[in-house]
Amino acid sequence: MRSRRFRFGTERRWLMVLVAVVLAPLAGYQAVHVAEQRTLMLAHERESMARTAASVSQQLTVELTRAAELLASLTAVPQLATPGHPDCPAVLRGIAAGQRRYTNFSVVDASAYIVCSSGPLPAPVFVGNQINIGEAFETGGLGLSGFKLGALSGKPVVVLSQPLRDAGGHVVGTINTGLSLDWLQDTLTARSGRAGARIVVFDRSGLVLGASDPALPPGATLPAAELRRALAALAGGGGGAEDDPERLTVHVALSGLPRGAIVSASVANDAVVGRIDSHARLWFAAFAVLVAVSLGGVYLAVDRLLLRRLDHLSDTARRFAQGDYDGRADRWHDRSGLAALGHDLDVMADDLEAREKNLRQTLEDMAKARAETARFAYIAAHDLQEPLRAIGGFTQLLARRLGDDIDPQTRHYMTRITTAAERMRVMFKELMDYAVLDASARSLAPVALADLVHAAARRHAGVHIAAEHLPVVAGNAAQLGCLMDHLIDNAVAFAAPDRPPRITVRAWRRGEVWEVSVRDNGIGVPDAARETVFHLFKKLAPDSGQGGTGIGLSVARRIAEIHGGRMWICAANGVGCDVRFTLSAVPPTGPVPAPAAAAPDLPADAADPAAGVPA
Repeated sequence: MRSRRFRFGTERRWLMVLVAVVLAPLAGYQAVHVAEQRTLMLAHERESMARTAASVSQQLTVELTRAAELLASLTAVPQLATPGHPDCPAVLRGIAAGQRRYTNFSVVDASAYIVCSSGPLPAPVFVGNQINIGEAFETGGLGLSGFKLGALSGKPVVVLSQPLRDAGGHVVGTINTGLSLDWLQDTLTARSGRAGARIVVFDRSGLVLGASDPALPPGATLPAAELRRALAALAGGGGGAEDDPERLTVHVALSGLPRGAIVSASVANDAVVGRIDSHARLWFAAFAVLVAVSLGGVYLAVDRLLLRRLDHLSDTARRFAQGDYDGRADRWHDRSGLAALGHDLDVMADDLEAREKNLRQTLEDMAKARAETARFAYIAAHDLQEPLRAIGGFTQLLARRLGDDIDPQTRHYMTRITTAAERMRVMFKELMDYAVLDASARSLAPVALADLVHAAARRHAGVHIAAEHLPVVAGNAAQLGCLMDHLIDNAVAFAAPDRPPRITVRAWRRGEVWEVSVRDNGIGVPDAARETVFHLFKKLAPDSGQGGTGIGLSVARRIAEIHGGRMWICAANGVGCDVRFTLSAVPPTGPVPAPAAAAPDLPADAADPAAGVPA
């Protein structure tokens, strides 16, 4: 099989000559001994097959047209025209009860999820990868799938999708149904009344759509050898014939149907074989000798000109893949196609070697840059903060030296200088902590979120902080503790002045992630500021008097992103603020600390905790 990939150059000329030597006697035999018999039988079977194909094609076209018209009429039903309508399932079940040729009715929303079905639908199902759904959304017209087995019936169906449009004419979903092909089985059984005759309809993947043979029920898979023979016979156009010692088979491809279908008709071949006389059998013996000699020559030529060279190219390519570029693929230097391929492999190897050198150099440069970043962070965190400490310290010394001789206005100014210097030092330190978050070691270990909440709560005595249903996650304990500290500190800092602060930390399982909520009853965050509060040094109210530098939420979001999650602020639906973030739900490895309580999966009827999640 490998030689078939290299039909060019010197190898092609040799193979063409040798194959011609083998096929010439076969062509002569077919022309002299079989032409008349096969022509008559093939003409008869093709006429019968053409009639069957026309009937099947016409009936399927009629059924598809009826299904398309039915779906088009359903788009006007108010309960179906709007994806997610509460009455949609009941309406679809009522429609399905009166349509026996359709396996199921469903409605898909603009996100390509099935949100309504006439059958069981425990949860929305994503179907955006299906051909009919994509075609309906892209073209705005009818979408058709290929032949496949229905998910509910287990029988061959064709799925149709008709787009649903809003008042502005935009496609907001699709309504879909599966057209059952049960009627095809009855049609084929009625048409194969002759003894020894068999009719099978299947698609190009081998899925049997209908057959007169009880051994091939609808939904079965055609034997691989039979499928290969059918596809080979059809390779030259719309139809073809094949024969073996037992049967003569004719294949006709139906045009214009989803993915195409093949109608295969066969009859017993005993009468044809029985007319072969003894002279033909003697000729077969002579032909077999000729074929053996010819194939021997082909084998020797292929072994010398193809297989040995392919083995060398394969070994060389394997060495190139392992990073060994010393060998050369082209060791023949002739005008053959494989020599040209070997030359291309050598050029590719040289290019890969150069790119690997550049990549190694780039990695070295990145390592140096990381080291320089760490050095800069150290200098900034220590040396560059020294002038700020000096300003604050000397201002305090000056205030003590002058003592009571300072007028109140001057003392106020000096106090503000000291406060501003300390605030700037804290801001600078937090900024450098934020800058080196990516460079900090992040060894993953089991972390109990409830323990982090309790640790943060001990720093805020008198504040009601509750941890409900928090899981154990895989992460960096120090970083996640910093994240939780910032969120709780922020909630305490922006407490409402007219009520005691209450903070609740909860978690839900959302597929492959945990979604954690930190909610308070404070002053809340306006809708317009839900994203800007995560910017560096951005405070909700700079002159409000609340403490902090405005970097806490930025650090918390960055830590969530480092752990593969995200952070946002939800609509609070009342007072306070609800900060959400996600963490991976992959089970942690190593000793797992016992959390306060196991986190449950989000109930199906609960309010969506992702309300307000940015797209």
